Amino acid sequence: MGLANTITVISNSERLIEQVSSKLVLLRDLDKVTSCKLDNAINFLTTALPNVIMLHCDKNDPDAIKLTKEIRKLNIFSQTPILFIDEQCSRETVIDAFDSGVTDIIKSPIYDHELLIRTIWCIQKEEISTNSQIRQEFMKSLGIIQPDTGVYTQKYCEEFLKVELNRIKKYKTNACLMLITPDSKYPGYKNPKEFLDVINKSIRVNDTIAIKDVDEFYVFLPKTKLNGVYPIFERINTNLGVDCGANASVIEVREESFDLLKEFLSQALGKAKEETNALIVASSTYSKDPNAGINLAKQQIQEPEKKADSQKTAQKEIEVSEEKTSKLHRQAYRQKCKIVFEPVFEKYQNHISSKIKDVSIKYIAAVENTRFVVSKDNVRASLTITYGGLYKVKIDTLVTKNDVTKNTNTVVVDFIQLNFQKLSQILEELYIDFKNCLKTSP
Repeated sequence: MGLANTITVISNSERLIEQVSSKLVLLRDLDKVTSCKLDNAINFLTTALPNVIMLHCDKNDPDAIKLTKEIRKLNIFSQTPILFIDEQCSRETVIDAFDSGVTDIIKSPIYDHELLIRTIWCIQKEEISTNSQIRQEFMKSLGIIQPDTGVYTQKYCEEFLKVELNRIKKYKTNACLMLITPDSKYPGYKNPKEFLDVINKSIRVNDTIAIKDVDEFYVFLPKTKLNGVYPIFERINTNLGVDCGANASVIEVREESFDLLKEFLSQALGKAKEETNALIVASSTYSKDPNAGINLAKQQIQEPEKKADSQKTAQKEIEVSEEKTSKLHRQAYRQKCKIVFEPVFEKYQNHISSKIKDVSIKYIAAVENTRFVVSKDNVRASLTITYGGLYKVKIDTLVTKNDVTKNTNTVVVDFIQLNFQKLSQILEELYIDFKNCLKTSP
């Protein structure tokens, strides 16, 4: 790490600024610590140019979230770590903070060891980001990466992907390759750069885009299984908006050459273009894969057989329509369970089991209700997702000790926006509440 880093603390509380600044000076006397208030933050930051920003949010202050978005809009701070200091904030505010671009969160009261660890991590992240930017600028100068979008150019697309696929096969890690294009409802007046900007906004930090053609783009997804691709595709379509959309094909990287993968993806994309918002799993030499050929975004529902009698009543038509709609809602929920809920719950089941001994964890999936329950001794925490078949889902969290409620919360979110990130954040908060309650158990 650098010998002279600048850390800026942004807060309207002199008490908080003094507390954090004094701790930082004692813990890391190598760093320069500056401070300012929220209303003067942008002007101060553009002068100080800090390596790390610490932003204080007291009691769900909306100005802190607004400031985060304003900071991220400035190119010079697009990669600068923002450590969010949470003082009596709700789960919704924390989620909004992460959605707005904060890097990490620390709760008040602040403990010395946690402040030191998180500050060092932010400084390391800033240095890694700086080195990465230097390499990117070098590749832009060589024409390997587009200067305006940051994606691999069409000229170097296949060369880049072949190197990445060989590395994945060598180390036997998971990866998927997606081929994506605007769908039929995507407006013709929008240019490819606008589409690329949305993909860039929607993918993860380690995912990479390469240009195949004018309106077709590869997205390389390292350390990803098939069930991890759909949340990214869903996020792309959400960010495109209701008047736009994308179709895509996807394949898991195994032993095939890039030339074979390219052919399989093109064939599947042709099938996806027959629909809108379709994500088709490409067939491969591993034809026994049960996912091959299916649409991860929407499995086809068989239409009710038409009766020979042409005198069907209007009531019967209504009943058929309602039954079809009900099936579609149930299918959408089952698909969400498979590709979003299950990976998140499995991740936290493994994480909690590794941190807490003799803990009991259950995951219960029903037609319209999904539950994740953690218990040990006299403490029990649960997360319940309730879906009534419309466009909203209700998420209830509950922590009890000796059957007495210690913490409870309910949020309602759009069904399509309940993605991997939001569910992970809610589960993380529940785990922290459970752990804290467990510490105080007799």
